[in-house]
Amino acid sequence: MSWEVRIQYSNGTEQVLRSCKNRETALRYIDALYSQGYPLHVAFIVCPIVSDYPSLQLV
Repeated sequence: MSWEVRIQYSNGTEQVLRSCKNRETALRYIDALYSQGYPLHVAFIVCPIVSDYPSLQLV
């Protein structure tokens, strides 16, 4: 399964920062980002790449 590391802004928009083949790698990447401090206006999230799994796509 492939995973995306995304940044989510306070207005709800998201931007892909990186793609990973392993969820643990993606989580370690986020841990490294948060080790620099916790921003108040953004969140870093890990989610599966939807295009790899058509059953997850919204209709």
